[in-house]
Amino acid sequence: MKKIFTLTVISLCIAGITHAQQVLSYNFENTLQELSGNGPTLTVLGEEGIFEVATLNEISQQTKTVYRFARNSGLQFNNIAANNFIGTNYTIELYFVFDELSSWKRVVDWKNRKTDWGAYVYNGQLNFYNILYSQEAPVVEDEFTYYVITRTAATDQVLIYTDAEVKIDFIDNGGHALIDSDGVLNFFHDDLIVTNEASSGSVAMLKLYDYPLTETQISDNWSGLGSQVFGISKIKEKVPVMVYPNPASNAVFADLSSFEQGKDLTIRLYNADGRMVYEMIEKGGVSRAEIGTSMLPSGLYLLKVQQNQKFATSKISIR
Repeated sequence: MKKIFTLTVISLCIAGITHAQQVLSYNFENTLQELSGNGPTLTVLGEEGIFEVATLNEISQQTKTVYRFARNSGLQFNNIAANNFIGTNYTIELYFVFDELSSWKRVVDWKNRKTDWGAYVYNGQLNFYNILYSQEAPVVEDEFTYYVITRTAATDQVLIYTDAEVKIDFIDNGGHALIDSDGVLNFFHDDLIVTNEASSGSVAMLKLYDYPLTETQISDNWSGLGSQVFGISKIKEKVPVMVYPNPASNAVFADLSSFEQGKDLTIRLYNADGRMVYEMIEKGGVSRAEIGTSMLPSGLYLLKVQQNQKFATSKISIR
């Protein structure tokens, strides 16, 4: 009996190792590579995005490097390259922001743009088209959101959380939340069926689990969101910037006296689609910068200034 017991324990240990729960992590610190090296590098969909510093509203207004994507652009996870890491049991954990929430804005696509079904934000509410809408509006324009999707194979139950609260709950009998034979998972990039259902924005964290997190685990992750998102990355300092005139017509001036003199700084201007329309690198820094705006279409723009560990942002209206 003792020998049988010993073999049983060894067998159980081997089984435990074989079926160990795993996670792939992407933190977008100037790279689309997976942190552990066990997962594939993310592929850019649509227009190439940029890495920039952003303020994370849910984490005491701390700042972090994020990946900024333009409207109808995004990222792709190659599940085949990951040895079918995402199966019928999984969790998708995101920390992201959309610049615009009018109508449908695609979050996750399991069918490689071949169908309109999938996860959206609809006017600030959560939506899994065309199954269910949330009754609340937990997502806010220009604010980062903690967003989690779980799927449990035994029951086909799909849950979608924001800020650790379940907002969507349905039984996925049709396999709409399963990756199809193309073997890819797309983020933020719209399908080819109905156009203009995407927003520009930024993503600070993506984690993929090969098992469904429990509500308690998600709550714990939400409580420790700072360590989830930052890991060992450096915290950057946000400084004030004054722009004038605002609204502007021919030119706008930025007071950069909060930045250090003698050090290079980068000035960028983004349109409402999240596309960079102006970039200037000031060698040695300046105390004031002039940006010509006479050739730019009327509308809202976002000014971003970066210098080492410091950054500043300001919204500008051009008319």
